[in-house]
Amino acid sequence: MNKVNSDIKIIEELHRNYYDFLSKNKMDDLSDLFHYPSAFKGFLDEIEVVNNKEELKNIYFKLVAKSPKADLDANITTSTELKNSIPYKLRDDSYIIVMEYSHYKEDKKDLFTGRATYLFTKKNKIWKISGVF
Repeated sequence: MNKVNSDIKIIEELHRNYYDFLSKNKMDDLSDLFHYPSAFKGFLDEIEVVNNKEELKNIYFKLVAKSPKADLDANITTSTELKNSIPYKLRDDSYIIVMEYSHYKEDKKDLFTGRATYLFTKKNKIWKISGVF
């Protein structure tokens, strides 16, 4: 396997773990997937930078609170479908993944469809996430 394919496999696995930890609210595990500092936008009003694991947990509390599904009645079940997840190489030490996704209510009615971009960087030969937009 060549270097590019090896890097892409690592990045895609990081991305899968990110969604697994996020969906299970495993914030300690999620915070281990990031280099610090990391930048965030998502549903936030401004770009915010976090410098450590505690700040990351706080930013995810804000991101989840502002997401379209957050306003739903607590008795409604929602799900997320990842539609496309395409990695793009920027440099030898950085990739982005642009992902399309949809949130659904339990009756399969679409709540929200959108895109997110994830920045992956390699520091000291270790790939981690450095930004979510």
